[in-house]
Amino acid sequence: MKIIYRNVKEKDLSTIVDLEAEAFHMSKKMTEKDMIGRIKNYPDTFLVAEDQESDQVVGYTFGPAFSERYIEDEIYFKNHPNRDVDQYQMILSLVVDEKYRHHKIASHLLKKMDEVARKQGRKAISLTCLTKLIPFYELNGYVNEGKAEDIPTPEDETTYNMVKMLK
Repeated sequence: MKIIYRNVKEKDLSTIVDLEAEAFHMSKKMTEKDMIGRIKNYPDTFLVAEDQESDQVVGYTFGPAFSERYIEDEIYFKNHPNRDVDQYQMILSLVVDEKYRHHKIASHLLKKMDEVARKQGRKAISLTCLTKLIPFYELNGYVNEGKAEDIPTPEDETTYNMVKMLK
């Protein structure tokens, strides 16, 4: 298996919609609308993992730059381009196809986002995650900064703010 990491392309849309809808139990129609906006507005911080043998996207991560340290509800629903003045790189989603898990693809995607955020002069990377994922993010250099406020999950579970300082 040879995995390459690159920026998203429009041709990736349908695979990304399928993976996102499955991972987060969302409708494909709504997911597609959101993804089109995200690909258009922040392609520089929408990264994919592609299996070169199958030419298939097998994972991705994305998120906009933001002025606040923690993710706020609004950035899930309003896509806006990255701005140089925003100090924080958000990660709204990190998904790897089930068949490709346990090959460190998610960790490599986080590392690639770290590289992009550093080049863009961001202060930190911020995300929210479920309790069961805290150890994974801690292994990748993130610190648990407590319960997140007002972040929706399909099952209404508690999420936590995870932050990785870059500066």
